[in-house]
Amino acid sequence: MLEVFHRLGTTGEGIERCRMVALNVLPQADLLKIRELLEHGETKEWWHWEEGCVTAAWKATARP
Repeated sequence: MLEVFHRLGTTGEGIERCRMVALNVLPQADLLKIRELLEHGETKEWWHWEEGCVTAAWKATARP
């Protein structure tokens, strides 16, 4: 899973035994595609995601 997000401009790490991943979204990342993938995965019940420290650019990708 990390590889898919990496192609969109993130770095990250996972803790397999906890089934947890942390993503670091780089400035040049495709924010809209990352958000779409996160939301799609949650809709499909592949994962649940939460936001940590976010920028105004990231917030702007949210649907109203």
